[in-house]
Amino acid sequence: MNSIAAIVREADAIAAKAAQSHADAPWPEPDWNLANDDPLPPPALPLDLFPAAWGDWMRAAGERPGAPVDYGAVSVLAAIGAAIGNRRWGQVREEWEHPPVLFAALVGEPSSNKSPAMRAVTKPMAEIEAALNDDWKDRQRDHATHVKAAKHARAKWENDANTALNMGSPPPVMPEAALDPETLDRRRLLVDSVTTERLAHMARSNPAGLLVASDELARFLGSMDRYGNKGSSGADRAFWLEAHGGGRFSVDRVGKDEVIQIVVPNLTVGILGGIQPDRLASAMLAGDDDGLASRFLFSWPGKVRPQPPIGASQRAFIASALSRLIALPCDSAKPVMLPFTREAEQRMDAWRVEVFGMENDAAGLFKSWIGKLPGQAVRLAVIFAHMEWIAGPEHLPPPAAIRVEDVEAAIALLVAYFTPMARRVFGASALPRAERDARTLAAWMLRQRCMPQTLNARALHRQAAGPAIPDPARITAALAELNEAGWVRPAPAREGDHPGKPRADFAVNPALRAGRA
Repeated sequence: MNSIAAIVREADAIAAKAAQSHADAPWPEPDWNLANDDPLPPPALPLDLFPAAWGDWMRAAGERPGAPVDYGAVSVLAAIGAAIGNRRWGQVREEWEHPPVLFAALVGEPSSNKSPAMRAVTKPMAEIEAALNDDWKDRQRDHATHVKAAKHARAKWENDANTALNMGSPPPVMPEAALDPETLDRRRLLVDSVTTERLAHMARSNPAGLLVASDELARFLGSMDRYGNKGSSGADRAFWLEAHGGGRFSVDRVGKDEVIQIVVPNLTVGILGGIQPDRLASAMLAGDDDGLASRFLFSWPGKVRPQPPIGASQRAFIASALSRLIALPCDSAKPVMLPFTREAEQRMDAWRVEVFGMENDAAGLFKSWIGKLPGQAVRLAVIFAHMEWIAGPEHLPPPAAIRVEDVEAAIALLVAYFTPMARRVFGASALPRAERDARTLAAWMLRQRCMPQTLNARALHRQAAGPAIPDPARITAALAELNEAGWVRPAPAREGDHPGKPRADFAVNPALRAGRA
């Protein structure tokens, strides 16, 4: 009988022969798509759809800090939609109406200058907001006076009521003057991350609507109960679904002596924020479809070269344009409904049929996103109508109806830009983690001055300058993906001439060294 050592040696010899045979086999052509930073290239922004003055502003606002023009364009669409807010909605016909607010996500790496492009819009909005509060101290004094008067009136009523009750008479009805005044809030246009209850307070005090502007959209999303707080009731999710639709919303809270109810007749809040692709995948696109991602319009362009700073005339233009929108009257009870002309209504009906066909060819989150396109077209049509008005002479009245030209521009922007952007986001950013890691590892390999002939997951993990993948198991999964793509193949080896478990090495395709140039 052979000894155990002999059996092991024989098995090792067979394995070595098989490994050598595999090593001698011809290499396949590697799949170079893994080296492509943009597996789904971004579409070009069709600036010709916008009035000429807006195209000029978008170029300046986006390119000024070295950001793509897309970021400035999408930021201004979100800002205009929020500035209109509850002042005017689009109404295709009865029961088909939408506020013009948008949920917009600027997707890009930290160095893509999303925040500076956003500030080209949010800074003038903040300046307008500050001007709206020039009378803040006077309002504080008036409010304090009303609080004092209400306390005095309540004390007098309580005294009168007690006297009447002591005499066996019915108490007098509490006068309106004895009611506590509502909480005093500043006039607001912009909001950062706040609780939904606080935002409901602010929305009630600012019935025209608000814009949440966040440099870190992932942090904002993480604060919602759907994403950040396990075991919650889902109230945050309900809040944001209503905020996008402009529906009635109420918050009930038990106070010290009473139940406090905050009622917002039309909760209308837009969102504008920046987010990194990986954070987008984990914060919004992972897990079950809860309807939030389908309400966002995404912009994920490529990087651009820095340009000269934006001029004073462009800063004045955006400030004047937004001020004209904010000066429009707002009825806190019901927004002004802008009807669609007959031609515009017919085009919207045709668009719904087109979207139905698009849904049949889609799946998953992208299909849910496609389903929101008719409503997005209504919102953008209202925005386009007002963009033309605020870029024109000041004596002209605001739009009284939504024309077919506004609808055509909105649909064209959705088809040519936002739909391929959504496909890029849902198709690339939502890739399985192993494939994303494989792309990371492939990029690292091509960056090496001298490409290694073999790779090992544990050795890569220990390298200080190794790929930015946090643990060996994920590197092993990435190597398996690279194996499928023909970049590497298993090449097990041992350290020294002794039996034992071989190292999980991978040989690198020699074609990579020749082809990376």
